[in-house]
Amino acid sequence: MKFRTFLIRLTTLALVFSAGMPQGAFPETEEIRLTGDHVASITYMFLRNHYSKLTFDDEHSREMLQIFLDRLDPTHHYFLQGDVDEFRKEQDKLDDQVRRGNIELAFTIFQRFSKRMEERLAFVNKIIDEKLDPAPSEKIDLERKKAPYPASTAEAEGLWRTRIKFEILELTLSGESEAMAKDRIRKRYRSIHFRYENFKPNDVVSTYLNSFTGTYDPHSSYLPQDELENFNISMRLSLEGIGATLRWEDGYTIISAIVPGGAADREGTLQPEDKIISVAQGSEGAMEDVTSMRLSDVVKLIRGERGTLVRLAYLRKDKTGIEKRREVTITRDKIILKDGEAAGRVLENKHEEGKTYKMGIIELPSFYVDFTGRQRNPENFKSASRDVKKLLEDFMKQHVDGVVLDLRNNGGGGLDEAVALAGLFLPSGPMVVVKDLRGKLSPINNPFRKPVYTGPLVVLINKFSASASEIVAGALQDYERAVVIGDKSTFGKGTVQNIIHLSEGLGALKTTVAKFYRPGSASTQNRGVESDVVLPSLNNHMELGESSLENAMPWDTIQRQNYRRWSDLDPLLPVLRERSRHRVSNDTYFKEVNSDIEEYLKVRKGRKEVTAGQLIAEHEKAAKEQKDEKKPSHGKKEGQEDLPDKVLEETMNILSDFIRMGGGQQAVAG
Repeated sequence: MKFRTFLIRLTTLALVFSAGMPQGAFPETEEIRLTGDHVASITYMFLRNHYSKLTFDDEHSREMLQIFLDRLDPTHHYFLQGDVDEFRKEQDKLDDQVRRGNIELAFTIFQRFSKRMEERLAFVNKIIDEKLDPAPSEKIDLERKKAPYPASTAEAEGLWRTRIKFEILELTLSGESEAMAKDRIRKRYRSIHFRYENFKPNDVVSTYLNSFTGTYDPHSSYLPQDELENFNISMRLSLEGIGATLRWEDGYTIISAIVPGGAADREGTLQPEDKIISVAQGSEGAMEDVTSMRLSDVVKLIRGERGTLVRLAYLRKDKTGIEKRREVTITRDKIILKDGEAAGRVLENKHEEGKTYKMGIIELPSFYVDFTGRQRNPENFKSASRDVKKLLEDFMKQHVDGVVLDLRNNGGGGLDEAVALAGLFLPSGPMVVVKDLRGKLSPINNPFRKPVYTGPLVVLINKFSASASEIVAGALQDYERAVVIGDKSTFGKGTVQNIIHLSEGLGALKTTVAKFYRPGSASTQNRGVESDVVLPSLNNHMELGESSLENAMPWDTIQRQNYRRWSDLDPLLPVLRERSRHRVSNDTYFKEVNSDIEEYLKVRKGRKEVTAGQLIAEHEKAAKEQKDEKKPSHGKKEGQEDLPDKVLEETMNILSDFIRMGGGQQAVAG
């Protein structure tokens, strides 16, 4: 089996939830059937390139089997203990089998899973219309990942009866009628069944391969052709199609949203909740029925080269509630995913001592880059750092007093984009150090000679700021260039993935090949970047982040790099913390957050089971509190309609303090 591989150069290595593969670097091809030979070759390639250099032994083999079972049945509701005992007879052989290309066990397990799923669905349909009110003392396990598998069909049906009872209870407590709740649950499990019923052999093999990669670390994976294309779209923030967000529900592909400015939006016919039932190519192509077709296959039919026609037949309810068939013809076009772009705005913040400061707010959802555009025209292409640079230049024209870089929920992107973006605020020097699988350390320096913006800067993060976000936050913190504000720490993902493109329509292999380190020596792996000023957040008390993932790599350090700090923030941080603490302690919104934290720690954290009576009591208590107290509006004040939340508002208050204290001024330090 011959494979053509493509390894992105070091500075474009993928990070958490993102990586870069230049679109067009290889011709787009149809996905082909994965065989045992393919699996053997992919396994060999993975083991040769993975950072850990661990062998695929019996221990990995046993873990691979359990991961595969859990990906099909994560709560242990479908398989019986006898099924699992039968599969485990092979558990010490998977390493040898997979390396030889023997994947028969994957299909044996999936066939059994399909059988059990049919049995469970038949049982749900049988009991759903029964009276299913749980007694107040009846309880349900909230964490079944480690729970025993049911020993018999009767025991499994008992688990399912309890499960359905509690699902109905939760929906009725949220305001739905019992009939509506039952209908929703019936559709829910029918949709799950449809999903697995439409599994192709490649889906089974992909899941098996990802169970293998998951034994090494949580971020390595096999990407089938469809996932690779979606991955590329997320990096370049564009695609060619009609511009609609789709979801799959109860056998139908449903329009969730229309992308503003896209082809469907300009044509003007389609609306959210329309059900697509047929798709045809061009003005003369035959309509192909897509009901019960899986979403990825429907997407393939709808996407296409810009300028080409696609015809859609869809159902829409009229005023009487009757669904009627309609058709529309749309000319495909390039769709820019604006929601993923950097966005900027200028807001005012009045300091408690009276002065009003003008602040530039940059919201950055990801570290995106159009690799194809960069290859074609290095002077003009779409990227996060280029867009942020334009925003900063615009802010300076408006004479802002300070800048907030909002990296909340930013899961990462291209490593070179992180380096370039940090370089917009810093002088020349190392931004990050990459350690490869051979142990070689490679510092990556600021690509710019001087910073674009030199004024006061704060970085807003939360527990879901990961990877490239942590490179930026870590570098700015190590250089003492910015104050980091938000959750106690970021996600903690400090590993680097490379995309190895496989030929012949096989997709790609995303493999952990390196770790990255901050200029000050620490890895962000597991620990993340800790905030200088911590704000109250439920995230601070939940099991979130890299350290909660199975097989996450450990934290470590390297030697500190040679760089000069921007300034000395140590004397300012205690004052900023105290002033923030005082404001937060008197703020209605943060009082509510602290109340939620207290309830979580007292009632919910670590809870393994709950009774129906507890759920009802908690719902009644919450309803009473909501009625008795006027809840805060997440920070919107009169005259500040653009301010999205209290966390941003308090961040701006901290920035005002920072400016007032003369923070952010460049001063040479050792």
